[in-house]
Amino acid sequence: MSKSLSIYLDLIRFLAALVVFFSHLASQDISGGFLWQFKNYSQSAVMVFFVLSGFVISYVSENHEKGIRSYSLARISRLYSVIIPALVLTVICDYIGIKINPDFYYNASWPYPEGSQVAHYVLSFFLIQNVWDLNLNPGINGPFWSITFEWVYYIFFGVLFYLRSKVKWLVFLLITLLAGPTILALFPIWLLGGVLYRLQDKPLTNIPDWLLAIFSLISLVFLFCLSPTVRDMDFTLSFIERKSILGDYFDAIMFSLHLYLSKYLIVYCKHYLYKYKKLIRWLGSLTFALYLFHRPILQVLAAIYNGDKSEPTYIFSLIFFTFFIVCTIGRLCEKQKSRIKKLLKSKLVKGYL
Repeated sequence: MSKSLSIYLDLIRFLAALVVFFSHLASQDISGGFLWQFKNYSQSAVMVFFVLSGFVISYVSENHEKGIRSYSLARISRLYSVIIPALVLTVICDYIGIKINPDFYYNASWPYPEGSQVAHYVLSFFLIQNVWDLNLNPGINGPFWSITFEWVYYIFFGVLFYLRSKVKWLVFLLITLLAGPTILALFPIWLLGGVLYRLQDKPLTNIPDWLLAIFSLISLVFLFCLSPTVRDMDFTLSFIERKSILGDYFDAIMFSLHLYLSKYLIVYCKHYLYKYKKLIRWLGSLTFALYLFHRPILQVLAAIYNGDKSEPTYIFSLIFFTFFIVCTIGRLCEKQKSRIKKLLKSKLVKGYL
């Protein structure tokens, strides 16, 4: 992977997380509909994450993580460095918000789940809260839904890439049965990223580079302009609860075309990528925390505030406090990956993986 492409992927990751953040900020109950246009693209951003994940995991498994042990340690430390703090943050924010303004939690656009949350948090800790469409996300933190998908895809890839005996197909089948049809139905989207990584060094002949750069831009335009329409199409499968699967695949294909041809586009903006490399890398490091922290923060701040939800100072405070927590606590959590990896290596998995 070229340095310029790596920087560009960090930029895309952050922008995708920003889209999800803005899509939730745009709720009428939270901000009076500020930036409402982003509400159409929250699921599109998650499909971008899936494709990017498949791409990056294929890269690191081929170049850095040479065995199942190093692969497992890297994935677990990466996830839990942010997931554990996100669960704690969700508990704290939801507790405060419900005590102050319970009606805002139970009767707003995104109602708080009924009943005890113990099972939700336990399953979310083990990253299985959405197997078989359980939809048992922790508290108000709906973005946790995709973490189960991501976790299962990591396991799928680890089994298929690192296990050499034929027993891997039996293991893959057992995990599939545990995961359920919806997770399996979106797995090709994640795999598409891996395929793109394998194809990235194969040149396209007889087509000018400048034209390929234009095609890369056009695919993004198609995603932006057509995704809401495609997602509104009535397309359902009886064995899959997810109703937007047609839109999921449309978004993934459009973004994959962009990513596949992005090296021709990056040539024209490489100077700026290098110029702002440190800023982009830093923003990219905030992506996971921004994705998992923002929802409970927005909810509790909106619950506390009793004034006009469209007031500019209030909206600015929503953005400011969310990013303040992400840039401090979230950034600190991201730095714990190496510590968690060392702990796992010395205390839990030494001699077993």
